Amino acid sequence: MVGLKGYIFKRLAERKMTGKIGLQQLKKLIEQIARERDVKESLVEKALKDAIVTAIKKGKGIRGNLIVEFTEEGIKPYIVELEEIFLKGKRQEGPIVNIGRYKRLEGTILPFKGGLKVKTEKGTFIFNTVPGEFSAESGDRIKLVLIPLDISPEEVDFYAAKAAKETFLKELNQAIKEQTYREFKELEGDIVYGLVRKVIPSGDLIVDLGKIEAVLPKKEQIPSETYNVNDRIKALLWKVEKRRGKPHLVLSRTHPLFLRKLLEREIAEIEEGKIEIKKVVREPGERAKVLVLSKDSKVDPVGVILGVKGERIQPVSKELSGEKIDIVRFSDKPEELIKNAMVPAKVSKVVIKQKRAEVVVPDNQLSLAIGKKGSNVKLVHRLTGYHIDVFSESDFEKIESLSQNPSQE
Repeated sequence: MVGLKGYIFKRLAERKMTGKIGLQQLKKLIEQIARERDVKESLVEKALKDAIVTAIKKGKGIRGNLIVEFTEEGIKPYIVELEEIFLKGKRQEGPIVNIGRYKRLEGTILPFKGGLKVKTEKGTFIFNTVPGEFSAESGDRIKLVLIPLDISPEEVDFYAAKAAKETFLKELNQAIKEQTYREFKELEGDIVYGLVRKVIPSGDLIVDLGKIEAVLPKKEQIPSETYNVNDRIKALLWKVEKRRGKPHLVLSRTHPLFLRKLLEREIAEIEEGKIEIKKVVREPGERAKVLVLSKDSKVDPVGVILGVKGERIQPVSKELSGEKIDIVRFSDKPEELIKNAMVPAKVSKVVIKQKRAEVVVPDNQLSLAIGKKGSNVKLVHRLTGYHIDVFSESDFEKIESLSQNPSQE
């Protein structure tokens, strides 16, 4: 980092020999830094401009909006003003002469309390003091004018070199963080691949995603899995936040969306929209249920997703450490939906009583219907919204008999 800072300062300080900092000089500098930091040249250019603006504003005591442009003649600074306000002030001074010599910018007004915020192709500008008679609303298009700053080329170059020495790398690092945040924010809710860099004593993992590290918390890991440094890992990019100005990424392998995304990638008919996933519920590492609906009456969604002898669903199950995945056919009839959802158990009868459902299964299917530690019943409840009471056929018959002949009790 120190070497890079010295390089920047040296290149900009060459103005002593050339008389000014030229456009080609700046371009070479930007290209060099972009290569070294593996970022876009536009990002480096913006960071350099922002650093120079900061140096000039601090050195000249300027509080308003300022931008700089890199031209064949060197670095050109401009004060940015609202065109309407600028022209009004000029008219008060007398006739306006050659107003066309000023460059213009057009932007959109954004919501902002206590002033005016305008977004343009050259950046976003905030005007804290706006006359009361000035009328504009959020979403309106507005024109800005660029007024050349009264400053010598030598003084501009001095501030450019000063910016390179003092603030440029800080601006660049902040810009890289912001770009990284935006890039990964767009990937939020999708699957990412990484390498385990560190296993924290709490069980949380630090995962290298290439440009940035993310955390896979212990609670977002499948319970049966263990991880070591340098293990390759696939996970859902669950949250992308900012903490103290830095991107903070959280991964998950237990979220239902992770299973949904895996199925979308593995089953072409889902990705193509021929089969719709209505809902996913999971007991991570144990069992999951996926409610599906075919958009084509000729397509059996359950058979298509499972494949011959389960060959299409097996890679997904394997990725989830053997998690059993039940594919449930959707129905708008509650009895049929619950019957379908009880898979792998076979259901003899379903009786709906408000938001409860009595599910009757063959005697030899009872433990299968309930599931390990009640997992199957819990998942059916979460999938359908109905509280599930499971009975064996023999027990249900006894209950029915007692209710019909209470004297036999």
